[in-house]
Amino acid sequence: MASFSYKALDHKGETEKGFLVAENIDEAQNELKNRKLIPIKLKEYKQRINLSFFSSISNSKLSLISRQLSTLINSGIPVDQALDSVSEQIEPPRIGNKLRQVSLKVKSGYKLSESLEEHPESFDRLFCSLIKAGESSGELGKILEKTSDFLEKRANMSQEITGALVYPLILFTVAIGIISLLLVYVVPDVVSQFSNLDRELPLLTKSLLFLSQVLTNPIFQIFIVLFCLLLYVPLKYFGTQKVKFKFDEILLKIPVVKNFLLDADLSRFTSSLSLLRLGNVSILNALKISSDTISNSYLRSSIIKASSRVGEGESLAKSLGRVNAIPPLVIQMIQNGEKSGKLEDMLSKLSDYLETRFRNSTKIAMNLFEPLVIIILGVFVALIVLAILLPLIQLNTFTTTI
Repeated sequence: MASFSYKALDHKGETEKGFLVAENIDEAQNELKNRKLIPIKLKEYKQRINLSFFSSISNSKLSLISRQLSTLINSGIPVDQALDSVSEQIEPPRIGNKLRQVSLKVKSGYKLSESLEEHPESFDRLFCSLIKAGESSGELGKILEKTSDFLEKRANMSQEITGALVYPLILFTVAIGIISLLLVYVVPDVVSQFSNLDRELPLLTKSLLFLSQVLTNPIFQIFIVLFCLLLYVPLKYFGTQKVKFKFDEILLKIPVVKNFLLDADLSRFTSSLSLLRLGNVSILNALKISSDTISNSYLRSSIIKASSRVGEGESLAKSLGRVNAIPPLVIQMIQNGEKSGKLEDMLSKLSDYLETRFRNSTKIAMNLFEPLVIIILGVFVALIVLAILLPLIQLNTFTTTI
């Protein structure tokens, strides 16, 4: 497939510019004719920079696409026409072009899932597997609707995580910046005024002055550079993935952080597993695909290893019970779902429970963290002001005594 830029006239005689995707220039001309456009200029568009980041599609956009496709397909519109219709409405244009590529592939006789699999940078394995499950069951529209709900929940959770972290990080960065500026520029200038006095400075003033001298010392700055290089060495030698794996393992041992990570990751895992099983995807394949939704590499690896025993005839609850990080409540609910024969419903309920718990925990943590940062900033500023005032008070007391 190639991209073509065009300039054409519509039925009103007005000029229209844009991009389209086709196998060759002849097919591009036919596409313009199908749109009732008279081509003035048509040439192949070669993208100079091809970064996967710019080719990816966010969960919120993918949810919207799934919802629109579901509505059109449930109304009896063929898949290729539904793709063309959505591609005309979706923004930005690059996503529309991507959908037109998929549509052309479908028109060539390929299934929708097969066409989507050719664009892994935009449509991940989970999405393609759900579409394939919908095609196999003959309920593509229904599966697309459920996929849209799942992606919408996933997008909302990602936004909540980002929103929960952005403000405290900005606040913490500003606090560190203000304290550093005070220590580097304000404290030395003010305290230097007392250096000619024949009196010993208070301990707090000397401590802050020492800290200020350390921060402005070139040796300390060289040390920071060397420390950064030492951090880079293990990343280069052992590999980013191995270092991340070890770091993720450590995170799961920190009590409060552990709960946040597990609630978020296990909610996505159980939700996707439930959806795949409803689409009649085999349990082993569903486990492999669902594990991709887990962000913590250590937890993901542990679940993959443990779930491999399911292929040997072991129950899902017993297999996942081997992963120490997974809370007993999760294992118990999965076990109850297997015994009752309603595993998919239980997984869906478990996902909703974990998501609700994550949201409540996030709100509580942020409500506590924000004032905590402000208090810490206030204490540091108060110490700096006190370190400056103490010599003045000491000098005033000395003068009054004389």
